[in-house]
Amino acid sequence: MTDYDRRGLDRKNRLYSIILAVVLLAGLVGYFICMLPSLYVSYRKEQNLQSVAQQHRTYVENGNYDGIKTGNPAACISIKIPYGGDTFSLASPSWSLEVTAETAEAKEAFAELGRLLQQYKSGDFPEESGGQQFFEELEAWFEQWKEPLKQFSLSLPVRIELELNGSVEYYGESSRMHLMSNEILVLEAGASSEDNIYTNYIAMEDLGDAMVFTYLPTVTPDMGEIRPVVLQSIPMLAAVILLAVLLFSQIYSRGILKPVYHELEQKNQALQEENKRQEIFMRASSHQLKTPLSAALLLLDGMINRVGRYQDTSLYLPRVKEQLLSMRKMVEDILSLNHCRENIELRDLQVMPLLEAKLAEYRVKIQDKGLQLSCTGEDGAIRADEYLMLQILDNLISNAVEYTPREHRIEIRASQAAVSIENYGVTISRDILPHVFDPFVSGNHEREIASHGLGLYITAYYAKQMGFSVQIENRENSVLAVLHFS
Repeated sequence: MTDYDRRGLDRKNRLYSIILAVVLLAGLVGYFICMLPSLYVSYRKEQNLQSVAQQHRTYVENGNYDGIKTGNPAACISIKIPYGGDTFSLASPSWSLEVTAETAEAKEAFAELGRLLQQYKSGDFPEESGGQQFFEELEAWFEQWKEPLKQFSLSLPVRIELELNGSVEYYGESSRMHLMSNEILVLEAGASSEDNIYTNYIAMEDLGDAMVFTYLPTVTPDMGEIRPVVLQSIPMLAAVILLAVLLFSQIYSRGILKPVYHELEQKNQALQEENKRQEIFMRASSHQLKTPLSAALLLLDGMINRVGRYQDTSLYLPRVKEQLLSMRKMVEDILSLNHCRENIELRDLQVMPLLEAKLAEYRVKIQDKGLQLSCTGEDGAIRADEYLMLQILDNLISNAVEYTPREHRIEIRASQAAVSIENYGVTISRDILPHVFDPFVSGNHEREIASHGLGLYITAYYAKQMGFSVQIENRENSVLAVLHFS
């Protein structure tokens, strides 16, 4: 991967990160503006409904509000109205009092209210409209006794006059009934203004001898109040989201894209090296092929024109064949090198059977030269391509057999980690040893067929394709070649 390609991917990554940040911000702001306010209002209503039921239940059980946290402690009131009697009980989180009727009119009003509640309790109202009729009767009771009750007064040092301001307009009035349990009924009545949503809750419960009411007024901010806050928060939200996305993008680039870059760079470098190797190799191959080809043509011309000693065709035709075989071997190796990368098939192989198969091909040569051969070791499985392994072993064994002097020995040792082949009585020239794996490098040893210098180059190349490595070194009076499997 070039620097230009890398910079292009980085730019695309940043662009996609910014687009992602914008989409996230738009979705988040849309959620805050459109859905969150209504969800908040619904949540607050549900919390208020549970709160009034809990407050009512605590007051009924304890007679006070101890240990209860109310949503609106200043306005929450519970009233206990007996079905018969002259005393009402009132309580809130901060105070409690009792109201006792002293006059005949007050006692009659209290008694009338008690009878009305008892009538509601007994179910005398029609089932379909019982709730509505009860409240109508309750409103009629209030209208009946409103004026007489105004005559009741307390001796205070000040005079208080109450005037209701009707400038605030309410809309969206609604009412609902909630049966919280078998004993508690909660009446919900609400209305909205331009700024807030007002909801009043009245919990009712029959105690057998009295009716208890708990009143809780609540105010829930309108959705319009939340939107300006959200809009004011957009710059901060945008900055946080953009920073988070860019940070994630950076981590993503380092954690995921960087290894991809590294892998692509390695593959690109390997491809460049392979192209360069093939170019150099083909040029060198062409040059190397010219030598045996020129020699073969020279011999043929001499025999065709019957020049001097070349008239002895029985002597020189085998030499022509030898040159042609050398060229064929070189061409086969070149073709094999060019196609091995596409045809590698790794599978589990046993090392010893491969060694024995290759040694069997050289038994006659080994016997002719009187070589002492030992092959020992443990059998182990390796993961490799069978064809490439056979070619590697063939080249190493061939070199050992060809270059070992007569009456000397060859030792082969195999394990699951490596195969070593050591041939005695010969060493590699110090000038050639550093270049033995270069193409067309060959020693000056006499051989029946001239070497074209590709054997060790092919061995190292095949080994690298399978993740192996080859090492060749001189010992005191021997050459050690080791094929490492890891």
